[in-house]
Amino acid sequence: MSLRSPLEGCELTEGPGGLLLRDLSLARRNGVRGTGAREWLLSQGHTLPDAPNQIVASGESGFVMSLSHREFWLLQPVSEASSSRPASEAVASGVWPLYCQHSHAWLQLAGEPRAEVMAKLCGVDLSEAAFPLGSVAQTQVARVSVSIAAHQNENEQPVFSIFVDQSLAHYLWEAIEDAMGEWLE
Repeated sequence: MSLRSPLEGCELTEGPGGLLLRDLSLARRNGVRGTGAREWLLSQGHTLPDAPNQIVASGESGFVMSLSHREFWLLQPVSEASSSRPASEAVASGVWPLYCQHSHAWLQLAGEPRAEVMAKLCGVDLSEAAFPLGSVAQTQVARVSVSIAAHQNENEQPVFSIFVDQSLAHYLWEAIEDAMGEWLE
């Protein structure tokens, strides 16, 4: 399986106010779904969010993002993606693998004015007061369905991780870049 980012050539964009948009599409991520997913992840030693639409640190450099009571994504921003072929069988009774690595691009927006930038594109209030670290929203940004997680990056800087269908990644990248430029005005 090929490891190419849908955002090839768009690895990093810097903007005013310390804004930084980067492509993490080649960072490792996978997940599990099913009635036994929570219990299985706990048995594997993962720290899990208390409720859906939350993200928590798990392990030395990873995160677990809960999108529902039965769907969890394992995110490792400092590890490279695997090129191994995904298995299709259950990993345990009632637990099925998710291959978000091959379906979703991963954008990350850092910088103090990140919520103001996103306000130009998203109807959800992503300010720290309304959307604190650890929050996840499944919403639309620039009319594209995304999942957004507020957490700290590997440098303990607050960021938004944005997951979007790979076929729409370049469009969303350009929309965010444009909003970053408008922030100056």
